[in-house]
Order: sequence, then structure tokens, then C-alpha cells
Amino acid sequence: MAKFRQYISSIYFSNGLRMTWCIVFPLIIGVYTDHIAEAINLAIGALCVGLSDSPGTWQEKAKGLLGGTFINPIAAVCMAIIMPYTVFAEIYLFFAVFASAIMSIFGNRATMIGNSILVAVSLGVGFGLPLSNIGVMGVFLFIGGLWYTLNSLLLWQIRPYASIEKILGESYILMSQYFETKAQLFTQPNNNSLQNKLFTIQTKIDHQQEEVRTLLLGQRSALQGATPLGRSLILMLRASIDIFEKASATHISYSELHQHLHQTDLLEDLQKTFSKMGLQLNTLGRAIMSRKKVAEMKRHFEELEALQKKFETIRDHQERNIPIDILAEVKNIMRNFNRIDRTISEASTYTDPKNSQNIGFTDGLNLPLFKTTLEKGTFSDHLTIKSIHFRHAIRISIAMVAGMIVAKFFDLDRGYWVWLCISVILKPSFAITKQRMLARIIGTILGIIIALGILNLFNSQLAFILFLIPFGIGTFATLFKDYRTGITLLTPFILLMISLSMPVTHQIAISRVVDTCIGGLIAFLVSSFVFPEFEIRKIKSKLLEAIEADCEYFTEVLQSYTNQRSLDKNTYRLSRKKAQLANANLAVSFQNMLGDPKSNQLDGSNLYSFIAASRMLFAHIATLSANAERLSQKYNFTELRIFEDSIKKQLNNIAKGIKEEEAIIEIDNLSDQLQFFIHKTDELSCLREKELKKGIKDSPLIKELSDYVLITNQLLRVSKNVKFMGNYANQLIYINNTKLS
Repeated sequence: MAKFRQYISSIYFSNGLRMTWCIVFPLIIGVYTDHIAEAINLAIGALCVGLSDSPGTWQEKAKGLLGGTFINPIAAVCMAIIMPYTVFAEIYLFFAVFASAIMSIFGNRATMIGNSILVAVSLGVGFGLPLSNIGVMGVFLFIGGLWYTLNSLLLWQIRPYASIEKILGESYILMSQYFETKAQLFTQPNNNSLQNKLFTIQTKIDHQQEEVRTLLLGQRSALQGATPLGRSLILMLRASIDIFEKASATHISYSELHQHLHQTDLLEDLQKTFSKMGLQLNTLGRAIMSRKKVAEMKRHFEELEALQKKFETIRDHQERNIPIDILAEVKNIMRNFNRIDRTISEASTYTDPKNSQNIGFTDGLNLPLFKTTLEKGTFSDHLTIKSIHFRHAIRISIAMVAGMIVAKFFDLDRGYWVWLCISVILKPSFAITKQRMLARIIGTILGIIIALGILNLFNSQLAFILFLIPFGIGTFATLFKDYRTGITLLTPFILLMISLSMPVTHQIAISRVVDTCIGGLIAFLVSSFVFPEFEIRKIKSKLLEAIEADCEYFTEVLQSYTNQRSLDKNTYRLSRKKAQLANANLAVSFQNMLGDPKSNQLDGSNLYSFIAASRMLFAHIATLSANAERLSQKYNFTELRIFEDSIKKQLNNIAKGIKEEEAIIEIDNLSDQLQFFIHKTDELSCLREKELKKGIKDSPLIKELSDYVLITNQLLRVSKNVKFMGNYANQLIYINNTKLS
């Protein structure tokens, strides 16, 4: 039930409801006024424009939707008029598709508008009709697009932050899953499936937070703090990023912790407490999605106090054989738990937009700095074979013309379904194209079976309308999240819509399957042989971006420890954002690469290990950053400057080796530069052991030892992971030297 409520509150369900309303309502009017043909054209116009809709400011949405409203009917009408003249139709289709696909250089919204144009010219609307009827069809396509535009903009005006709230709420729910998964590592430290799941969730959170950041900081009212809701959303976004960083900072050597503490029940208690915090994040997420105020989250004082007492009992036990540095590490974990607990409680207060504490929402941050801007270049810059956008535009143009030729050659009934399938299957990435091809074919077959079952049981327009509603909501709520499920529901939706105006026979249904298979095969072959876009072409740049971002984040944090300068909130948070996104993009690129042919993949084992090491590096830097402000006020670690320079140099060496495809120069024994901290930690440990033997429970040494253990362990792990990254990169270069180009 909780999952169902979450689904009802999600942006996917909202999209499905809006799209279904805009498509089905004209059909209802058409059925009752006996103008079903016009109603179907109106519904198709709404469908095409709806496919180009995406979250953003009112101005951005208006430009995109109105652009699609005007362009889609023109493109479809021109295609219908020229269709009888085969050669001219093929030339028109090529250039129309190329122009639609090349629009992707202007960003995601332009890409979606281009995709909607591809669908509009491929739907076969008006094919074979007299010229006068084609004109009428174009008018109804325009009205349908305008109908959807008015609905979407009106809903935005009523709730301008609705889409942002839903995506932000989903990111909190994802974080709750992250907490639950990570909590299990306390008792299952060597469970690789948990580690893999953790990395997957982490990547999703990084991208979702970036989506919220882009949408929210695009709202002028939110930037200015002009509305209470805008202020509270920015605060909740900031809190989510801080919570996620602190959760990353709990990453320690779980296997070592388990080795020394598995005979106690402290690890189980740590897991339960961390899981409870995750449940609070789930509650927060659902509240944000449904715009409900929640009472200030109860702090976990009792659980944390019980953990502290249990920890002290273990620490003070006379026959204890647990190393003092392990206990110091546990102490730091509990300290971090306190920080997370406090931040979650603060985040809950932000669900009340009228909270007076929200007024100082910027807290010294220069919010416009955090808006991600894409380097698009000029249009002429992309009119070259080196451009990914240009290659994809050529590829899909060739594929759709090939689909038209095949349909004409075999005299397929409604052969335009072949190139319609190509328009939605063929994507810039080969791996995604292959996934969509398989999902489209399987989904179409399942959808045909469902549709035929309904058509055999019912023969009423009213029944078909009633079925269109759940199929429509399900289709548009899942199409962008789970393509196969979306297509499974879309197929009966389209066939039932067609059945409102004409009988749908088994032969027509089977023809749809054949057309889908032909279109999928053409898309796959063109994607394989015409300027194929394998992920290996992008991996190299993603690796370099991740290394550069990790280096910048490390430098920003460590300079506060060496007192070169205090931690600047703007530059520090910007470097953290870059590192998060760079690592997330690298992980997504790796996943896409696994769908490419084996001959066009880098060595998967070493690449995955490199990504894992980079993720671990981020986690250890995050641990240092979580304590930077507190520790930099207590200590002046000028000894770290040599270590800082060495890590930066080693990361630059790794980047240079990958860039120039040559062996990486390794700086030997990075950990040797931490001897001061190692000796100091050992010295404090010995002194504390002596105090414990004397029965001294409270001592100033406790905090100092805890601080040194934290710093020393994290720096050692930083050096170890940088070394691992160099080793894995060397293996990649050695094994895949001919592919890294």
C-alpha cells in the first residue's frame, strides 16, 4: 500500500494522468458527437506535443510546447501531401528527420521536441486522403497540440513547483534505500551484491539531485526566495545533499570492523539505528511529494545514547582484545550518526514553507553558481562527422528512409509503422538502441495479446474508452521509466483508439508485430554499421572528468586541514557537486558499455574496479570534509602539504596516462608521507591503553585519539584508492590500448 501511495504521488503518475486526460477527453467528445475521425486527429496532436513536455520554468515550457504545437502539424501535413510521390517523399523524410534529430544540440527540451516531430511525420496521419481532408487533419492536429499546451501550462501555473517536489521527494526515498542497503554492510561486510546495489542507488541519487538542482535553480522566484515554498524546497535540496554526503562519510573498512566486533551486538545496533534514519527519509520523501507538513522528526537520542553506553562497556572491558584504533573509528561513526540525525530533523522543519527559520535560506551561498550549463557550441560546430549529434542525425535519417523503402518494396499495409518504430527505437547509443529494440518487440507482442483479448470480449466504444483510461495512465506513467512495460500498455492503448473508428482484426494486429520487428531490425542494423556510437568512444573522457573532479574535491577539502585557507562554502560545494556527477556519469557510461558488442568494450573487470576505487575515494574525502570545519579549528596540519601535492600529482599522472595511452608514472609509497600521523596515532593509542588499564574512563586523550584515528585512516585510504586507480588504469591501458582512442 505504501508503494502504491508513493506511485500515486510520483511525477510519473502525474504525467500519465495529464496525458491520458488530454488524449481521452477529445475521444469521448468525438464518440458522443459522432466526429470520431476529427477527435482521433485532435488526440494525436495532443499526444505528439505531450511527448515533448518536460519540467522547467513556465517560459521554457511555453516555448517548447507552442513550438511543437505549430511544427508537428506542418511536418505531418507536408509528409501526407508528398507521400504519393515516392522519391520526393524519401528526400523530404530524410531532411525532416535530420532537422528533427540535429535539434538535440540545443539540449534536452529541444531533443524531446525533435522526437515528437519524428513521431508526427511517422504516424501516417492523412496518408492517402484528398488534399482538402489533409488540411482539415492538420487543423485538428494543431488544435490537439494547443489543447495539451493549455492544460500543461494551466496546471503549471496552479502548482509551479509540483514536478520539482515530486522529483525531490523521490530522491529522499532513494536515499532511504541507500541507508537501508548501507546499513546491512555492518553485518554483511563482504556481500558484493550489496556493494553493487549501493553503487547503483548512489548513481541514481546523484542524477536525481542534479535534476532537482537544475529545475529549482531555473526558477527565478526560488533563487530570489520570493516564495516560501521556493525557499523551503531549496533548503530541503541542500539538506538532502548534505545528508547524502554524511552518509557517504560513514564508509569505512566494514570487514575490519566486523573482524573485531562480530562477537558483540554493537554492529547489529549500528545497523538498526542507521536503518531507522533511512525510514525517516522515506517519510520525508512521501511528505514532500504530497506537499504535507511533517512534525519535526524525533531525534534518535535514546538509540544513540544506548549505542554510546554499549560502546563504553566494550571499550572499558578489562579483557578487551579490540584495538583502540578500531574503537576510535566506531566513535567517529557514532559522531557522524549524530550529524545525520540532526540534519534529518532540521530537514523535516523545512516541509513547513511558513517556518520563519527558512528566511535565511541562502546562508552565504551564491545559488546561481550551482546551475549546470551545457556547452552546446554553435549550430555550425556540429555540422561535422566528429559531432555525436550529427552522426546520430545522419544515422536515423538513413534508417527511416530505409524503413520507407522496405515498406514500399514489400507493399506493407500501413508500412509507416515500420519507420514509426525506427523513430522511437533508434537512439544515439548502440546499447540503448539494442535495449529498446528488444523491449519494443516483446512489449508489442504482449500488448497485442492483451488488446485482442479485450476486442474479443467487448464490442462497444464505451468499453474501449473505459479501457483507454487505465492503459493511458499506465503507459505514460511508465514509458520513460520502464520502456518495455510502457510499450506493453501503449500497444492496446493505440489499438483500442483505432478501434473507435474502424474494426481491428487479427490480421491488423499481427501486421503491427511484423512492422515492429522489421523496424527494430533496421534500427539495430543501422546502429551497428552506420557511424556506430559505442560507449567506448566516451569512456575515456568520462574517466578523465572523474579523475579531475576527484582531484579538485580532494584539494578543496585538504587545504582547510593545512590551514592554507578555510573551507569556502561555495567552492567546496561546487567541487563536491562536480565529483558526484562525474562519478555518476562514469558509472552510467560503464553500464551502457556492457550492452555493446564485446569487441567494442574496455576490460570490464578493471574498469568496474576503477569506478569502485573512485567512489571509495569520494567517500573518504567526504569523511574528511564532514570533519574539516571542526578539526581545522583545533589543529594545524602543515605536514599534510607534501601529501596533498603528491596525491594531486599522482591523480594527474593517471589522467595523463589515460589521455596519452601510456604507462602511468607511479609515485612510490604515498603512505610513507603520513608517518607523522601514523606515529602520533600509535603514541596516543599506547597512552590511552595505559589509562584504561589504570581505570581512567574520561580523558582529554579520547577526543584527540579519535581525531587522529579519523584523519590517519581516511588519508591512508585515500592513498590506497589512488594507488588502486593507477593500477586499474594501467591494466586498462595495457589490455585495451587499441580501444582507448
